[in-house]
Amino acid sequence: MDLNKFKDKNLVLSLAQAIQKKSNSFGLLRIMHVCGTHENSIMRYALRDLLPNNIKLIAGPGCPVCVTSSRDIDAIINFGIKNKSKCIIATFGDMLRVKGSQYSLFSASKAGLLNVKMVYGLDELIELARNTKKEVIFFSVGFETTAAPVASVIKNYNLPENLSFFSVHKYTPNGVLELLKAGKINIDALLLPGHACVISGVSAYEKIADNFKLPCVAAGFEPADILSAVLMIINQIEHKTSKAENEYKRVLKYEGNKLGQKTLNDVFGLTDSIWRGLGIIRKSGFDFNAKYNFLNAKAKFNIQFSNKYIEEQKGCRCAEVILGVIEPTQCPLYAKGLCTPYNPIGPCMVSDEGTCRNWWEVKGEI
Repeated sequence: MDLNKFKDKNLVLSLAQAIQKKSNSFGLLRIMHVCGTHENSIMRYALRDLLPNNIKLIAGPGCPVCVTSSRDIDAIINFGIKNKSKCIIATFGDMLRVKGSQYSLFSASKAGLLNVKMVYGLDELIELARNTKKEVIFFSVGFETTAAPVASVIKNYNLPENLSFFSVHKYTPNGVLELLKAGKINIDALLLPGHACVISGVSAYEKIADNFKLPCVAAGFEPADILSAVLMIINQIEHKTSKAENEYKRVLKYEGNKLGQKTLNDVFGLTDSIWRGLGIIRKSGFDFNAKYNFLNAKAKFNIQFSNKYIEEQKGCRCAEVILGVIEPTQCPLYAKGLCTPYNPIGPCMVSDEGTCRNWWEVKGEI
């Protein structure tokens, strides 16, 4: 499929004009997205500049790396340090620099305290385990988009006995639902994450639309996708409806991927989970079902968790950025140039999906 048509200047400007024309019929409209890739596109294509002043696109908790708890990072690092000669900690690249209470995986490795290996895919992870006698623990991070392929590999592959998984996967719909219930998010509509909805489905957000009277629209990641979704939200507001809709029909089925959902449910169950800076969120994390618990590194090695952990480094306001309470430039560490992609203090500056990182890439130091 040619994606260039979704970047066509004339189409994008016509959508922006349609939004502008309708904007006088309502007051302030706060639309939160829960996807770092959306924020990347919004910043890269300067979409906020095309919108009227009363429509605000707010970045929410859409970066799985950013919401990974310091408690989990501390636990895997402390275990790795104690068992340096016996194990290798593997993970994807964007998790390496997220700091726990004291170390990130990268800084602990650089200090010679533990063995860390970055992998680019699950095939590389399996090959790593097959080529060593050490225990390989995969620090497995991501929303359902990543959790589903991990579950598929676990269910369908003959994995090496020395490979296990430390799951910190999160389930987006329940995370957003519980934050809304707790009154931690103050918004008028939701822009749903297209790729996560490919697995969970737009239908997973029906209860949010119904219970909180919030228009919800799943969108793709090109400029025309995002502006089309904004227009769909405005149309719902005009007609005084609140429902879950699908803008991303070329990729996404409303009910999601049934096979992916079944695979996820076979391998993992939903459990209460700590989201960094946001606290414990009910039924928002993926942990192993009994049948596959032999691959659960937490159980296999009796990994210990401390109740003394630091979620936010001094001066860091990532939690408020994740909740859409402030913009990155309002954080003193960002504003003073102390937190950068080269020296990330808060998790929002680490990953390409982090809001602060996305702002920095476009705006730079202020």
